[in-house]
Amino acid sequence: MDVNPSDPVDLTAYVEAMAAALELTIPDDIKPSVVANVAHIWAIAQPVITFPLPDGLESAPTFEP
Repeated sequence: MDVNPSDPVDLTAYVEAMAAALELTIPDDIKPSVVANVAHIWAIAQPVITFPLPDGLESAPTFEP
């Protein structure tokens, strides 16, 4: 399944699905704030997610700082 990061995402549905998967209850009165925070995180992550990488790129077997 190919996911295009530029496609619109229903973040409310995403938050509800993740809460269900994690067996979390998010009270209705704070759900808009949770969705807003996820929207900020989503926006911040876009440059990393959409950064083009060559097809033949392989990950390093070990991390060496």
